[in-house]
Amino acid sequence: MNRRDFLRRLALVGIGAAALPFFPSVTEASWYIPTVLPGVSVRPTHLKFGALENRFFTNSLVIHHIGSTNDDVSAETVHQWHLNNGWAGIGYHFLIRKDGTIEEGRPLGTVGAHVYGENRHTVGINIVGNFEMATPTEAQLTAAAHLIASLCTVYQFDPVWEQTIFGHRDLSATACPGRYLYAQLPGVVDRARVFYGSEELSAERARIAQMECEDKERQRALTRAKMEEARRKNMANARPSHPTPSAPQSPLPKPTPKPQPPKAARPQPEIKKPNMRPDIPKPQNIKPTQRRIAD
Repeated sequence: MNRRDFLRRLALVGIGAAALPFFPSVTEASWYIPTVLPGVSVRPTHLKFGALENRFFTNSLVIHHIGSTNDDVSAETVHQWHLNNGWAGIGYHFLIRKDGTIEEGRPLGTVGAHVYGENRHTVGINIVGNFEMATPTEAQLTAAAHLIASLCTVYQFDPVWEQTIFGHRDLSATACPGRYLYAQLPGVVDRARVFYGSEELSAERARIAQMECEDKERQRALTRAKMEEARRKNMANARPSHPTPSAPQSPLPKPTPKPQPPKAARPQPEIKKPNMRPDIPKPQNIKPTQRRIAD
């Protein structure tokens, strides 16, 4: 799969996630946020953040490096850098130090700030160092493989290079995570697949899937109970179609009409006879003309 196809799939998945953010599928358990990641040890940092947004969908991991320095900086240091940028805090969810220690960054269930336009569905992992000029330690590579396998177990997707696991440069125009680390990432993912198939993580995946099925069943039962309760309330509040006859009541007294004042007589208009004109005098004693009939 090339990058364009991948981004197209992400767009389609993002539309579905926006439409149904609270109903993850059986194969995608991003609703589940464990208190302890399986198979790895993470050092808590207890960082304080500004306002963060929950992430409801996770289908890939993105690998980064520090870049600006090759020093062994801590999550607390990067957190302060990002606060100085005006961010809510460190943008990565995990940091891997030079000795392989995995440190907690941004809370796992929140939207990160590590790859522009792709933060709402990804987890960000920063491997400390500048790998444009140096190479990562073996301890870092091993820790990264274990962390990738653990996160893929939690979010129920296979670790596959350039399908679910990416370097920052695969998604943005950047040199991150550095040429020397980027060249080793396919091998890191192969090692992660071995850890992913271990008995411990396989059992954990089955347990998470079972938890999700049980949670869905509880949600269905709760929905059914709410619908039944709403139905009962509607029936109790509904008006009967045929009112129940009640006891006869005495008729109300009719109101007494108010006396009306007599109406004034209206003047009668003068009625004129038809075809009578007052300016023409009436003829007096006109005898009718007699017509003689010839013998």
